[in-house]
Amino acid sequence: MSIADEQRVSASGATTAQSASQPDAYSPQVIRKLNDLTSDFYAREAASFSATRQAPWHGWERVWKLITAHDAVQNPFPSHAARVPDDDTGDSGAPLTILDLGCGNLRFERFLAERTNAPLRVTALDNCPDLASPEIGALSAAFPHSLRSSSAASKTKEEDASGQGANPPEKTIVDLRALDIVESLLDGTFADRLPRNSHDLAVAFGLMHHLPTFALRARVLEGLLGSLRPGGFAVVSFWQFLNDPRLAAKAATVTAEGRAAHCLPTFHENDFLLGWQHAEGVYRFCHHTPEDEIDALLAAIREPNAPSTSGCASAAPPSFREIARFSADGKQENLNRYLILQRL
Repeated sequence: MSIADEQRVSASGATTAQSASQPDAYSPQVIRKLNDLTSDFYAREAASFSATRQAPWHGWERVWKLITAHDAVQNPFPSHAARVPDDDTGDSGAPLTILDLGCGNLRFERFLAERTNAPLRVTALDNCPDLASPEIGALSAAFPHSLRSSSAASKTKEEDASGQGANPPEKTIVDLRALDIVESLLDGTFADRLPRNSHDLAVAFGLMHHLPTFALRARVLEGLLGSLRPGGFAVVSFWQFLNDPRLAAKAATVTAEGRAAHCLPTFHENDFLLGWQHAEGVYRFCHHTPEDEIDALLAAIREPNAPSTSGCASAAPPSFREIARFSADGKQENLNRYLILQRL
């Protein structure tokens, strides 16, 4: 048994491995308690957490290259996604529509705005809007993405100053919505809170590890795919923190403390609690997602005739294909496992 395996067993109290395909054992009450711990963590530590989450993830560069590569997909990503327009008109084209589930402090939107000539139309959902709200004005002001054409550029300074004959700049627009994702999954309103069949790109970065069960993670994948137009992309990251021995050891210790402090039951394999810096009494639920679970998640949402992951009959999920899967981030470039899907 590896060190990571020993730490999983020690922290969770589990004595046998649980398959990703087995039924979830957490009751709704336990799921809500784990979600409350995570929500309280972000409410208390929003400022300090955001301060350490400013730089873009390394993996995002590869994601951007893959989804904008014309030979990587059946239907190329919108041509307006290129930073430099294909012609000399300077026209940035139609807006790029994005769903960001668990948007945090909008640093992915800052990353996108530096790489695309298109105005961004972002639907941003998070249970802690305090992370995102301070960033919205700065993001829109920093990246106006003017739609002025080459003819407008030839106008006189007086015309430009008066605004006559010039197209107004079209800016990044963020529709920030507070949403307790776990609670909406439990009460059956999650799908109704998302856009449908309309967006170019749907992402969930730093979210999946906060969802306490396999079923909830599968439903989020379904929701991301359902928000896309045909040809759009869903991109998800899975935190594989047990690949870092330091994080694995910390997770084992903190989980044992947190379970005792909050009278939590035995955890599933790969489920942990983590704290934050030197703060006392704060915990966030975190799930390490191994490769076989990613395979199982894709199998679960590919079955058109199977019951939904909530256990109820539902419409068939959208058809999709896997574009890429790769690891990135952290000193060893192995802390996040990225999954890129394209809706067909």
